[in-house]
Amino acid sequence: MSNKNPKVLFICSAGGHLAEVLELEKLRNKYEYLIVTEDIETTRPLSSAYNMQFLLPDRMGRGIPFYFDLLVNFFKSFIILIKFKPSVIITTGSHTAVPICLLGKVFNIKIIWILSYCRIKTKAKSANMIYPITDLFLVQWESAQKLYPKSLYKGGVF
Repeated sequence: MSNKNPKVLFICSAGGHLAEVLELEKLRNKYEYLIVTEDIETTRPLSSAYNMQFLLPDRMGRGIPFYFDLLVNFFKSFIILIKFKPSVIITTGSHTAVPICLLGKVFNIKIIWILSYCRIKTKAKSANMIYPITDLFLVQWESAQKLYPKSLYKGGVF
């Protein structure tokens, strides 16, 4: 990998959020990058094609195991940020992105949130948590801009 700057960290949940990050190939190829997502059976094989690291996956429900995993993911996110030293964090969201975005803000790393393409008229819980600290909050539908007044609408990103 070359020493292109700035370093960009892409963080997202598995599934559709990861599919959206993978669509950002032209952007990703301009920089030294790292993709961070959930460690599940369908994401592990992608690490042979992309520079990737993994966090614990979401457990259904919000009981003690969920909060334990959240704590572990905060610690793992801290280690990832210390080692990779990104200038920018770009996320398409969900819950997996929350710890790394919060820690990124503590480290004065720029945060760019791209609201999922499926969010047309409804807010997202994880986006609501990170929205106040983002440096750039992009929405892909004009109607979504009404939900997030400081957002920027430029059409579909993908």
